[in-house]
Amino acid sequence: MASRWKSNSSMSSSTLEEDNIATEQDPLLSIQNRLENRHNAVNSACGSSYRQDDLNTSRKTRCATIVSHLRHFKQKHREFLAEFIGTMILILLTCGISAEETLQIGPNKSWLTSSLGSGLAVLVAVCVSGHVSGAHINPAVTITFCLFSGFPVRKVPTYLAAQFMGAFAGAALLYTIIEPAITQFDHGQRHILGELGTAGIFGTYPPLYVGIASAAASEIIGTALLLLVIMTSGHPNNLPFRTAQGIMISVGVMTICLGLGYTSGFSLNPARDLGPRLFTAVAGWGFEVFSVHHFYAFVPMLAPIFGAALGGLIYTIFID
Repeated sequence: MASRWKSNSSMSSSTLEEDNIATEQDPLLSIQNRLENRHNAVNSACGSSYRQDDLNTSRKTRCATIVSHLRHFKQKHREFLAEFIGTMILILLTCGISAEETLQIGPNKSWLTSSLGSGLAVLVAVCVSGHVSGAHINPAVTITFCLFSGFPVRKVPTYLAAQFMGAFAGAALLYTIIEPAITQFDHGQRHILGELGTAGIFGTYPPLYVGIASAAASEIIGTALLLLVIMTSGHPNNLPFRTAQGIMISVGVMTICLGLGYTSGFSLNPARDLGPRLFTAVAGWGFEVFSVHHFYAFVPMLAPIFGAALGGLIYTIFID
């Protein structure tokens, strides 16, 4: 075995010596070997570069695909998204103003602040979603437009779902912002009514001395007036007001709230009450929010729909 290993070693040594001799004798062979080594190194570097380029291209393709899907989703559901966002903004701002009034201690509480703030909140929501969906942001408006203005029936479920979901989301978003202030105010014990009652930040609750019939009448008449303002300001022949319809609706909401809102808490919008009220039911106030004050929750849920239909009927018969 040892002799065989020695013979192999001697053969390898002789081979290397022959290669070295050949290289020394032929300089061109040395240059060719160097060029081949350099070519192999370049190919290796290019291969890694190509792999990196392929990886970057793959990432760009995935990003482009995601963006394309998002654009397709937006185009397909743009009216739903506009109503959802518009209603969410409306509830976030309206209930935020109510929170300021409820959690404020002292003589500075003012019905004027709530009324003006609610009107401005409507204006902001209309500006955000009006050019896409028409900014109904109110199930009563959608149903009335369907009955009297030719709004497609097939779109009604989409609009209503967006409005109620947006209202719930707006209430939830506001709660995440002001939860510490609510806890500081009621010491962590959620009350619906009374001096420490905070459910009124989200839902509408009339004074206990106001009867159901009186509050319902206030909601019906107020929403009828609101629809008269909306439909009149949007009439093609009413050009001066049509160009500023959002402002006219905002002023209408302010005026209606100042004149009639104190009796019922001025919902004028089923989504404005039901979405936040449902949120309070699951966020710690309990489902008693639906039964308090002789099940008053059904008044802001139904009365605005009847009131809006009445306003649409009056407009169609006497004004249009």
